[in-house]
Order: sequence, then structure tokens, then C-alpha cells
Amino acid sequence: MGGSWVKTIEVLFCLCYCLNMGISDHLSDAKCGTPLVRNLLDHSLRIVGGLEARYGSHPWLVSLRFRGSHFCGGAILTDHWILTAAHCFTNFLRNLNAAIGEFDQRVPDEGELNFTVKTIQLHEKYRHASPMSYDIALLEINGHIRFGPRVQPICLPLPRESFPPRTGCLVSGWGRTKERGRLPAVLREVQLELVEPAKCKYVLKTLRPTQQVLTVLCAGPEEGGKDACQGDSGGPLICPRKGGHWAVVGVTSWGKGCGRSWINNKAKSPAKRGSPGVFTDVRMLLPWIKTKLREGLCSVMDGAVSGSEGVIRNPSLPGRLYNNNELCSWSINIPFGRSILLEFLEFDIENDTFCQSDQLTVFVGTNPERPVGRFCGSAPPAPVLIDSHSASIHFVTDVTNNASFLLCAAMGCVTMALVQEQKAVHSLDYPRSYSNNSVCRWVLYAPEGHVVKLDFNDFDLEQSELCKYDSLTVYGDVDAGDEIAKLCGRTVPPPVLSYDNVMVLQFSSDSTVTFRGFHATVSFISKADIPKVSQVHVDFADAPKPLEVFLNCNDKHVFR
Repeated sequence: MGGSWVKTIEVLFCLCYCLNMGISDHLSDAKCGTPLVRNLLDHSLRIVGGLEARYGSHPWLVSLRFRGSHFCGGAILTDHWILTAAHCFTNFLRNLNAAIGEFDQRVPDEGELNFTVKTIQLHEKYRHASPMSYDIALLEINGHIRFGPRVQPICLPLPRESFPPRTGCLVSGWGRTKERGRLPAVLREVQLELVEPAKCKYVLKTLRPTQQVLTVLCAGPEEGGKDACQGDSGGPLICPRKGGHWAVVGVTSWGKGCGRSWINNKAKSPAKRGSPGVFTDVRMLLPWIKTKLREGLCSVMDGAVSGSEGVIRNPSLPGRLYNNNELCSWSINIPFGRSILLEFLEFDIENDTFCQSDQLTVFVGTNPERPVGRFCGSAPPAPVLIDSHSASIHFVTDVTNNASFLLCAAMGCVTMALVQEQKAVHSLDYPRSYSNNSVCRWVLYAPEGHVVKLDFNDFDLEQSELCKYDSLTVYGDVDAGDEIAKLCGRTVPPPVLSYDNVMVLQFSSDSTVTFRGFHATVSFISKADIPKVSQVHVDFADAPKPLEVFLNCNDKHVFR
């Protein structure tokens, strides 16, 4: 790294310590969105005119009761918070109960428990006069749910997780099986495919009276026949995610009739028009959910810490495990002209490909569009140097409790860095030989509308077939999933351009011989100045040997 631009660190920590969302310590292996009884996605099942679910197949489902009678559904998020719909409530709180572990409304089920409701949190923008938007609420119960085989929480979606149109999702509940029909005693379920957002908004505009549709998504077939109905309100629309878990993507909100066709709606009389199932979009309101769950739990443990270093620990007490559905965030602010160095002292977070479940993400400032790195697993990540006066750290858990992490902001060896200015980057100790077993990473961000250009001034790495020993790999994304080029050898490579405004460099060396390393200049080029090309051809036939260059090119990538 360019050691000349690393300055003394003066760090002020504004710590918002952990959103403890309440899955008890003895359930350190508990899962969200994982039913022990599996008959989900049986295509024959439906709520309207369909079949009943299997006992225990929806362990997160809640039956909300007023004076003992079911009126709405809900979903367990934590051991004392339930997600539901705002339109289910007017002003009543007395005689309101939440039944968890429920299946057959006629008899007490094994493991069924009833809780009184402590508080009801309706979204501040919800209006009963316009109930289609912001139709979401959180119930806090008195006491704590004890999880077991037929009682489990549902996963919240990750902030950037996507569920594309035609994804097969599930709705369940004790709602009517047809319009004006009776409420069933036994739990039912239906599979619905997500509808394209544009089609959803179009068909809702054909209904009377018209309403704003700001926070909704639709699911269900155009020909009808499958739908939620009265009594299912507040229940979750759950969609499958990688790894076999389910996430709550919508909250059952509204619909024109039950199971009506909505083909050629405009040609029908207003009274006979139908609609897909209308659900509150949980992903859109995820910040609100997290904020409400955090109130009263997230606190500044140490206040603002002034000095040249500080420590962030989660959980705050050693030996504790973090919880499901947890969101913790920390902000770090320093004087202008300084840099932030993060060193990971302890690290044990559930590991999976691309860190899709539990993850620790470091951002530039508070901008979620500029991640520096996303980390998980049991090996402490390399130190991170952030060439900015502010940074934020977000810790999100989703499925499994695991262990903890401990990081320190201080001076030390840098093996990962953020670069936002046009400057030189080079291997450690350049022009002296780099070390064995090194792993160094640079995240290069250009301004919006620009790409990153990397011009090599010197290049001297161990040559090998497929660059399997020492190498410099260029990626087009922070998650290192989009490889642009893999370089090694002793010949200066041609310039490299990024696809967009981010480029990631990763240098690695093995345990044997070392060489001088590399030195390159980073510059930013406006996309308007890049010529349009349909094919890129790079000819290294005349290049002196040895040189190994492996390129992944497309029509957005230019070498010149």
C-alpha cells in the first residue's frame, strides 16, 4: 500500500449498541423461516376453496383474537414482537390475545400458548381512510415466546434481497374459503406468484374508489381462483430464499373480492372487477420495522469516545452470542484529512457464499451504495483502511445465532483499503519484494458517471500457469463475484477499465518466492469519453515472456 498517505488516526465513535431482538440465549441454534414440518409449495393448496395445511408447517403464524374469536393473522419476528396489518385495529387493546402454535381453532393444540398484547405500533403514515398504503403494525406481547418444534420466528428479508416477479410464495391463515363464506377452523395455505410491479399498479387503478398505492406488492393469478380472503389479513406472504429458509416479503392487506379474475378489468362493471392479492411490501418498510424493534433496546453504551483508537464489540459482553433478526449499526467520524483503520481482533459470524445470511458490512460514510467490504465466517478479515472522514458499520443477522466479533480502530498494518481519489496504488513495501502469504485488497470508487482506470507503471510478480501462485486480480464489484482480469508475470499489463464506478484489486502471494510487486496509477474517466465497442481484442502475442493475463471482457470493458 501507499504508506505515504496513511496519517495518524483520531477517531470519534458514535456507538449504537446492539438491537437485541430477543431470541433467548438457550436457543443459540434456533432458525428463522425453517419449519420442521415440510409440505410447503404443494401446488394444489389454496385458502379460497382449497385444502388445509399440515400441522406445524407454518410455525411463525399467529392467530389474533378479540374476546376469544379470530379476526386477523400475524407473524412471529422475535420472542416478543409480532408483525401484522394496521387495518386490523381501531382503538381496542383490552380483550386482545395472540395465539401462537395455533392450528385448529376448535381445540387447544400441542404447544399452543396465548399472550396478551402490551403495545400496538401502527405505521405513522397509515390512515384508515386510505388503508392500502403503510398497512403495517407491530404488536409487542407481555411475556416471551419459547420457541420449539411448532413455534419459530420468520426471517425478515435482507435490505437488498430481491424476489423477482413469478416467484412462488405462500399465504396462510384462517380466512374465508370463498367470498361471504365461513371462517374455517383449521389452518389453510395457498401458493401465489408475485406480480410485476407495473402490472400490479395498473390493475389497482381500475378499481373504485381509487387509492394511492405507495407501499404495496401484488400476488396471484390473473384468472383468479387462488387468493387470501377476509380473516387472513395481517398474515405473512412468505417467499423462499437460498438455503431453504423463508422470509416474510408481504403482509396480507387487501383485495377486491376473493379469488376473482382480474383479466380485462376495465371491461367489467366496477362491482364485478377483481384484483390480485394486495400485500404491504415488507422490504420497503424494513427501516421502519427495524427502528421500532430497536426503540428501547438500542442505546449508546459508552457515548462519544475521543482518542486515537477505540473498540467495538458485539455482543457487548464477552462470551455471549448474538441473536436472530438483529441489526446493529455504528458510525465513526474523524477530522478531515485523516483515515480510518479497522482491525478485527475476534470474528465468528455464520459463514455462507457471498455472506447472504449474517453479515458485517463496512460503508463509506452512511451511503449504502458505497460498501467497502462485506464479511462473514470464522477467520478475522484483513485490516481495512478507509480513506474518508466517516464510515459506518452495519451488522445484520438473519438465520442462525453464532458467536461474536471484536474490532479495533487503530494504527497498524493495512491489507485492505478504500481509495476515492486519483492516486498511486502499489504492493506492500514496493519497490522492495512483497512478503509471502500476503493478501491485500483495494476498493476503488470513482464519482458517479465515471469509471476507474488502472495504468500500470511497473509489474513484477511470480509467473505461473493460470496465475495460481502470486497474482493481482481485478474485480468489478465489492463481493468479488465479477472478475475482470487476473494478472501475473513480469511484463507490464495494458490499462484496465472498470465496468462501472467501482473496481476492486486483490493481491495475493503464496509461501515461496517473492518479487518486486506492482505500481499503478488510479484515474477516473467520464463514461461519455469512453468509445462504444462491441468486442474487445487484446493481443499479447508480441509481449515479452513470462506474462500470464486472464481477462473476462464484455462490451462495457475497454483496454487502451
